[in-house]
Amino acid sequence: MGVTDLRVLSKVPYNAEPSLAELVKKPITPVHLVYKRNHSDIIDLKSTVDSYTVKIDGNFEGLNERTITYSDILHHFPRREVVAVLVCAGNRRATMAATTGREVKGIKWGDGAACNVRWAGARLRDILLSAGIADGGPYEGYHVCFASRIAPCEDDEYYGGSIPLADAMSEDGDALLSYEMNGELLEPGHGYPLRVVVPGTYGMRWVKWVDQITISKEESPNFYQQRDYKVLPDTVTTKAMAESEGWWNKVPSMQLLACNSAVADGRRLFSACPEETRIKVTGYAYSYCPIFRVELSVDNGTTWEDAKITYQEGQRSWALWQAELELILDDEAEMNGVIVVEEGNNGRVKRKMTVLSRAVDSSGNEQELDCKWNLRGVGYSGAGERTIEV
Repeated sequence: MGVTDLRVLSKVPYNAEPSLAELVKKPITPVHLVYKRNHSDIIDLKSTVDSYTVKIDGNFEGLNERTITYSDILHHFPRREVVAVLVCAGNRRATMAATTGREVKGIKWGDGAACNVRWAGARLRDILLSAGIADGGPYEGYHVCFASRIAPCEDDEYYGGSIPLADAMSEDGDALLSYEMNGELLEPGHGYPLRVVVPGTYGMRWVKWVDQITISKEESPNFYQQRDYKVLPDTVTTKAMAESEGWWNKVPSMQLLACNSAVADGRRLFSACPEETRIKVTGYAYSYCPIFRVELSVDNGTTWEDAKITYQEGQRSWALWQAELELILDDEAEMNGVIVVEEGNNGRVKRKMTVLSRAVDSSGNEQELDCKWNLRGVGYSGAGERTIEV
């Protein structure tokens, strides 16, 4: 599967996602299968990389405003690697629309706006220490604001976002200014020469082509921090309503990943015994912390069976899982709606069933079975599901 096989959701700006079944075949996502999310044109800075700089400024005691070059970041700071899942806040938006029966505002991502990558770069903590931010704080109430003024965006003059300063300065933190994906330099579509990587948070905070880092008492003033990527109440049904009733100021900005899973593929297994029906299903799960368990149901959530986690690496990667499930295809299953019987145009009878998934993370957070609708369709974490012909 090549880059041209991504399902294009919009051409300008370019947004596309891979097949979900292809996506989960590899623990580390090949770069050509990493989804593309943009609010602006894709900028190629390879010819000007020698003059590329990142400005560090803001209002914090001890901070020395400075400018760091791309070469500085490559050669003067220790290289750090982290395997981390990158997830668009709109991942599974189309599923939210289908499940709730309500239209959502935004690109209709399927379940493929997620990937798992080996990132490398300089730790954000090390860079901020070099600019005079004292180790040990206090950091409460301060934010690290990222900006890319390389290109104008759909809704603002530049792209920006922020995270709490305490998260950036944590000794256990793994936020990076990244210059590599899977051992290769970033591609222009993924933020070459530098992008922010903030494991455990949604991808809109992972600012591409970052050229300014500001320490502030306020979150980023950018549109994409203040007036987007927020889970509005389900009673807010239009953007005009959100504006007139001041909801953008009432609702917090999204940061940490919610516990989530998706069923990527499912198929019936061959059996020499005609009375035995088994299926094999695979999928992914992620949260802001490691996944502890993934459960599956083939009876609309009445009973659940554990899947086997086949891959998970470190504290920030996704989990891949698989399971073989035995089915009972009897009259009772049909009567209760577990098995849906359809007759095709050729007179053949088809029996279909839905596999549900839910994940539990190591902090005890459990994936919701039903996730409330919100206007922007962000943060959907309802049960994973896939219908399979059995």
